[in-house]
Amino acid sequence: MSHFLEITQSAYYHHFIIRMVATKATMFDAWSGAILRNNLLYSAEQVFIEQEQMSLREIINVFPLKKSHPLYKELQDGFPKGYQISMVSHSNLNSEDTKLSKGEIVTFSLYLIGKMSIYLPYFIQAIRKMCLRGLGKPQNPFLLIDICEQSIDNKSQIMATESTDQCSQLNFPVRVSDFVDYSPTEYKSAISIEYKTPVILYRPRTKKNTQLSYQDKCNGFPSFYQLVRSVAFRLSKIQAIHIDPDTESSLLFDENFMEYYLKNATNMILHSTNISRIDLKNTLKKESINKMPLSGYIGQQIYHGDFGQYLPILKFMEALGVGNETVYGMGKFEVEINK
Repeated sequence: MSHFLEITQSAYYHHFIIRMVATKATMFDAWSGAILRNNLLYSAEQVFIEQEQMSLREIINVFPLKKSHPLYKELQDGFPKGYQISMVSHSNLNSEDTKLSKGEIVTFSLYLIGKMSIYLPYFIQAIRKMCLRGLGKPQNPFLLIDICEQSIDNKSQIMATESTDQCSQLNFPVRVSDFVDYSPTEYKSAISIEYKTPVILYRPRTKKNTQLSYQDKCNGFPSFYQLVRSVAFRLSKIQAIHIDPDTESSLLFDENFMEYYLKNATNMILHSTNISRIDLKNTLKKESINKMPLSGYIGQQIYHGDFGQYLPILKFMEALGVGNETVYGMGKFEVEINK
């Protein structure tokens, strides 16, 4: 096991599947992940956590790192949040509006990362409020069917229904360590990487430093090296913020340490690729302006090589996504071994 895996193997999340049913004919006029995310956060503002004297939305935005932490300066103005959502049904990847009939079931996933999982009862409250308040155009109420915790081997337990809490004990944490034995250390084969929702690992910005970066030179292409690099750095930040914020050891955040772990990722051979860049509609602001474009690559790549040291973190991070706008359900990918 690599040193990087040893440090991050305690990272975990809990996966919940939520089902709700439309009470009237409704239309989603934007990317369904954006509609869910924005409405859930609105409802989270209405859920007050008495012992914290804060709303759930404020809890989500609490930055736990001390000023002495190696990542404090980098992340103080923006950090990976402790929740993710992902559409299971109605994941419309074109520009057309999604029309829902009365009685149609909508299913989505909620992932609570690390210590954020202790706030599950409040997320349940927020989901109930979101359903009652309504979604879509026109804004119609939805009936919550159930919220289930899901394991990686498809076991499940009902946590809540429309108005009743069924269980308070979480039983299925998903950890990096669950995937350490996913493949032998020296596993030579081919893998396919499917980008399920738009993945963007690099966004061009006006830079003070005009020196060309690695991604500049690659035209933003999501190579295997860049995917693993983005996954590793995202996992290290999740470890720091949501798993062990009190540990200030700089090893995990040292550029040389990370590059040593990533050096073999450049050895993989691209066998085939079929990807395309798409743009999804975000919900409009009051000024009818889309201030947060949702764009990235979807499709499949196949690589040949020795993937043993990278498969555990890739498999773990499939659910949590990578790149920009993951809280909207962007950046979802799946990795499969092609023997």
